[in-house]
Amino acid sequence: CERRHPGGLCVWGSCVLPCRFQPNSDTILHWVKKNGEDVHVHSYYDDQDQLGYQDPLYKGRTSLFHDQISGGNASLGLARVNLQDQGKYLCYASTSQNNQETFVILTARAPVTRVDIVLVNNTVTCKSGGIYPIPQLTWSVSPRPATVLQNTTEVHEDDQGLYDISGSLRTVYNDTESTYSCSVQNEHGARKATMRLHPPMENLSRSEVLLPCNASGLDYITWTFNHNQTILRRQAGQEVVVETEWQQHVRDLSESGSLLLYVTSSAQSEGTYRCTLRYADEEDVTHIELKILEDPNEEGSSSTVGIILGVVDPVIILIIAINSLYII
Repeated sequence: CERRHPGGLCVWGSCVLPCRFQPNSDTILHWVKKNGEDVHVHSYYDDQDQLGYQDPLYKGRTSLFHDQISGGNASLGLARVNLQDQGKYLCYASTSQNNQETFVILTARAPVTRVDIVLVNNTVTCKSGGIYPIPQLTWSVSPRPATVLQNTTEVHEDDQGLYDISGSLRTVYNDTESTYSCSVQNEHGARKATMRLHPPMENLSRSEVLLPCNASGLDYITWTFNHNQTILRRQAGQEVVVETEWQQHVRDLSESGSLLLYVTSSAQSEGTYRCTLRYADEEDVTHIELKILEDPNEEGSSSTVGIILGVVDPVIILIIAINSLYII
């Protein structure tokens, strides 16, 4: 007899094509892709896999549930699923009592798993990749600025048929109040990334500063400096991991995610700090620009005294520099 199964919706990477039959002795199983001409995917008889005629495209990617075959389960496991795997499959099951054919439609998908958002030079950029089918990208800004924002979106297809998407939003110059949200979605789901611009902060050198972040029920938190230096990270239920070069600077990470940091000079500590919170289907970024002010009362600051001796024949010149004032 012939049956049709609703099909298998396969997430990129792994898939199970369902098939059941009436069990009996002398079981023979064949999986064939009906793609114009038959493509042999997997065979089983004499109580073992028979892969002599398996198409090379499926080599090392197929498996059966051997301990469940005697109970009538002929489902096929398929690894490293790609777009070329999509289509109609025949599951043929034969026993000493009957034959059965089941057709299964495989539809592949690669959902949105991550969205990254970053602000550089008054441009907010949102990116995601490895998606199928083709995604869309949308923005929301709060509060909405009076100036019209320039929005550009690009979509590229890679050699596997997956899509990368990138959107850029030109912000208002020196915007320090808005919240930018970017959503990437296709018919199988969506993820969102939100960037909150914190007003610029100032702090004296060689002192502690509290960088705010507001987390609750998060899966993952990370603090970075100038976009590419990781300061620390923490997964839910685990200890904080502080990078070696930052261990002498990190004082504490609060339950809410705020970072207590010891800052030194402007050359070492001034720049962009980002708190990234990762939830099940969303990322939340707090963007902070920190300016370091040198303490004028601190030894070794710009108030220095220097003595330079120079000889110009036959006169000796004594130069004393005090706070950039020269006396000859």
